[in-house]
Amino acid sequence: MIRVFLFLSVFFLSGCTNTTQAYQVKENSIQSLYKKVNPSVVELHVQSLAAPQVGQVAYKAQTANSLGSGALVSSEGRILTAAHVVDKATAIEVEYADGTKTTGHVVWVEPLIDLAMIQAGEVPSSAKPLKLAKPKDYQIGEQVVVIGAPFGVSHSLSVGYLSGIRDSNAIPGRKLVPRLLQTDASINQGNSGGPMFNLDGEIIGIVSHILSKSGGSNGLGFVISVDTVQHIIDSDPGTFSGFIPLLLNEKQSYAINNTAGHGMLIQHVIPGTLADKLGFKGGNLSVVIGSNPILLGGDILLEVAGRAITDLASAVQIKKRLTAFEKGDRVTFKFLRNGQIKETYWVVE
Repeated sequence: MIRVFLFLSVFFLSGCTNTTQAYQVKENSIQSLYKKVNPSVVELHVQSLAAPQVGQVAYKAQTANSLGSGALVSSEGRILTAAHVVDKATAIEVEYADGTKTTGHVVWVEPLIDLAMIQAGEVPSSAKPLKLAKPKDYQIGEQVVVIGAPFGVSHSLSVGYLSGIRDSNAIPGRKLVPRLLQTDASINQGNSGGPMFNLDGEIIGIVSHILSKSGGSNGLGFVISVDTVQHIIDSDPGTFSGFIPLLLNEKQSYAINNTAGHGMLIQHVIPGTLADKLGFKGGNLSVVIGSNPILLGGDILLEVAGRAITDLASAVQIKKRLTAFEKGDRVTFKFLRNGQIKETYWVVE
């Protein structure tokens, strides 16, 4: 009886030891991944043009502070993030895990996909470029890791699973069906723009948004898939022009006395960008149409390089066309201001 007891004791203790060791190996793999990639995940402290306050009719441009995350993807300082983190930025501070702080500026923005690239002024030696996973090199059920700054808590790690693959509608004017990856890993404000990794430490997505009744992480998290990210990078999205527009349909155009029946109503113009240098003006009157707040009073961009902005497909094609002009080319912009059609031009530098 004593021998049987001793045998069983050794058996169970041995089993517990192996289980503990297996757990430690699994835990250490996450720890190792975090140590490897965390130095290249950045915090983005952003000053942006603020939205009008509730009940504010006369709008004057002012800035507000916000926080996001990003992923270093080149040794030259290119950083992927979400478009909504930086698309209205007037100043960006990039902070690395080792405490290094530097400036950043927007290189390009794809608002329809919620993806952007910024350029950091400095890259510390501790930060190495992160690797993008191969397109479609992921599957539902695999474990994933998200690193970011939820609610400003720096370099926080959350672990979960890839719980869904969601294809959006095709974007008019281009051969792209944006894909979102769904995860149950905890995502909150401040995670936006940060990377989601597979267990090999490769980026499989950039955090976009959450779907939650409370606005917190007790909902569904969505990231822009690596397939979509790679497609945008390969397509040469060009330089950020600095327009924050609202595309008008015919009915909306006539409602604000735009007899052209089409165009883009400029909401904001980002300082220091092409739109600013060309003298375009954003809105100054805050109204709500239905449940949508918009700014009236800004210029209405009608044509670029002789092509009218009539719908989303034409706007996408014009944006793409702007990247094809060469140094010295003259590009004409036709717009409506105070009921009068005007023109200005840009000599490509």
